[in-house]
Amino acid sequence: MSLSHPDFELYDNVGRTGEQIKDHRGNRPTTDDLHRWAAHDAKQFTDSLTIEDAGQSVIAWTRRLYQVRTTAEFQAVATAVLGDGHSALSELHQFLETAAEWCERSHEPKIAERYRRHAEQLSELGYELSYLTDDHLADTYRRTHPSAPAQPTSGPAAAPAPPAAPARRPSR
Repeated sequence: MSLSHPDFELYDNVGRTGEQIKDHRGNRPTTDDLHRWAAHDAKQFTDSLTIEDAGQSVIAWTRRLYQVRTTAEFQAVATAVLGDGHSALSELHQFLETAAEWCERSHEPKIAERYRRHAEQLSELGYELSYLTDDHLADTYRRTHPSAPAQPTSGPAAAPAPPAAPARRPSR
């Protein structure tokens, strides 16, 4: 395979890793090369984006955890990141599903299947995390209200089997 990308020939091996030197000698790009080339080739598109970095909203919510004083406040933050609807986890799930659809349209069915598999795993994790936050709330309520029932009546005792097709969970 002959690579025609302009900076592939610029290597002088100074400061390069063994992998980079080996890949260059084999006329193969490294993963770093591929990422750098993609960033270069997409620069016009990415410069036109007016949205913040994807992880910034999660960083802001993580900082909020340091300000939390009560279980109710903790629950509000955890639900924003891990919960139903438009939480960070739900939106990441939707991103993976959309990436799978894009790969299918681009005739990359094996990559699409991998995105879908990870979306399904993320959906299963979302269910588990949802029940974890519900259990946390129930435990706190029982400690502060000794006459409270042992288990919350609104949630199941164990996580249900994941849906056949990964989808956003409906709001409770």
